[in-house]
Formats: sequence, structure tokens, C-alpha cells
Amino acid sequence: MNWIFLSLLAPLFWASSNFVDKYILGKYTKSIFDFVFFSTITSWIFFAAIFLFVGAPELSLYSLIPITTGMALIYSYGFYGKALEQGDASAHVILFKLIPVITVILAFAFLGQTLSLNELLGFVIVLAGAIIVSFEKSKGIFIKGFGMIMIAILMWSVVILVTDYGLTKMSFWDYFMLDNLGSALAGLAMFIIPSIRKQVIEGIKTARVAKYVWFSWNNALDFFGQMSIKKAFAIAPSAGLITVVMQVQSFYAILIGILLTLLIPSIIKEDISAPALIKKFVGATVMFLGVYILLV
Repeated sequence: MNWIFLSLLAPLFWASSNFVDKYILGKYTKSIFDFVFFSTITSWIFFAAIFLFVGAPELSLYSLIPITTGMALIYSYGFYGKALEQGDASAHVILFKLIPVITVILAFAFLGQTLSLNELLGFVIVLAGAIIVSFEKSKGIFIKGFGMIMIAILMWSVVILVTDYGLTKMSFWDYFMLDNLGSALAGLAMFIIPSIRKQVIEGIKTARVAKYVWFSWNNALDFFGQMSIKKAFAIAPSAGLITVVMQVQSFYAILIGILLTLLIPSIIKEDISAPALIKKFVGATVMFLGVYILLV
């Protein structure tokens, strides 16, 4: 299958998942901890399926890396979920373009990697695009949920950096299996703290079949997105090209937000006024250019 098609397909899965997340948060969850816990329910199924498919992983000290990144990814959903509760999903998705920039900066700061002139220029352009998207002109402040989404983006950048290192120490399938195990264990670990355990149990007690269906469907969207992009990385001539193509997720999110607001405003309603859409499209385009310069 063509790597360009796969690179375009994965962001479509993820952009769709972003709006399912927002719907679930408003319709089915009792608290943000309830949302985070239910995000782990299919991880056990994915772990078991991969285990049956490829067999037991080779365990070593490095096995702690995917388990840790899997848990960190789940806990980042708490900050991501709070951001979605407060603001437009499409605006926050556009800010995902900061992830490759922050990853490069972290590699420079902690791994001693050098920064080229292109990378510095790309960083400045992406930052300019982020400012366009993040500020509410009428109020002169950041968009609602900006702090929460920035914490999630920072966590995702660290996860990417650590994952890149971890994949040099083990096979893809071993890493992917243990990463799902970490995600599953993250849910169990939430029972350790009494206040969080109480909220999770309340969410379980009040859950209806629809809640399990929506969370399972949403986790499947993310899973297929992960599989598509991993396959693209395996067959593409350049990882940088894939990362640039993936930035189309922002434009998917804007278009999906418009469509859902027009068709089902009682469920998903975003600001689709002309000024808001112009700001989103301009910001997304500027950030896309910055990522292109940064990575290509």
C-alpha cells in the first residue's frame, strides 16, 4: 500500500477520534478520571491480540521503556480531555503541529543534537502559527484550554523521543505489545489513589452499553491510526516526509468541525464564523509551512 495514502489515512482516523473524544466527554463521562480510565479498556484486548499473533515478547530492562510510554500516553489524555472540555477541538488539533518542534528542541536540550538553521527557522514559523491560533483577539488571551493542551503536547513530545530510542532496543511488535500493556496497566494504577478510585468506580457503576461501545470504537480509531502510520514509516523513503504529510490532520479537524456543527449542532458545536475559520486556516497553513521547513 502506498506510504502517502497511509500517511493521509492515519490523521483522518485521529481527527475523527478527536471529535468522538469531545462527544464522549460531554455525553458519557462523570469526570476526567473516568474518561482516562475508559480510554484503557481496549488496551487489554489489543495486548492479547498482539500476544496471540506474535507470541511472548523478549523481556529485558529496556522493556520498561514501552510500558512507561504507554502509561504516560494514557495519563496525557487527562490534560487533553480537559482542553477539549473547554475549547474547540479543531483549534487544539492545530496546535498538535507543535509536537515535532518541541521534540526537536528536547533532542537538542537533552540528547545533545545540533539545531540547523532550517530547524530554527521552522521553529519560529510554527511558533508564529501557534500564536495566530492560540490568541482570542476579542479578549487578548489564550484560547480556552491552552495550558492543558500544552501539557499534553509536551508529554506526547517526550513520549515520541523516548519511543524513538526504545525502538532501537527491541523489535516493533515487542514494543507495540508492551506499549499496549503499559496503557492497560495505567488504568489499574488509577485504583491506587482513593479519590481517583472513587470517581472511576462511579463511572463504571453508571456506565451503559453505549459508553463501552463509544470508547471501544474510539480506541479502535486510534489503533488503526497507529497501525497505518507505523506501516507508512516502514515503507516510506523519509520519516520527515511522513511527519509533514501527517500535518493534514489540522485541516481534517477544521473541515470535520464545520460539517458536524452544520449537521448536528446539538452534539458538536464549534465556532465556524468567518473570522474564526480564517484564523484557524491561516494558523494551520503557517504551522504546516514551519513543519515542512523544519523536517524537509
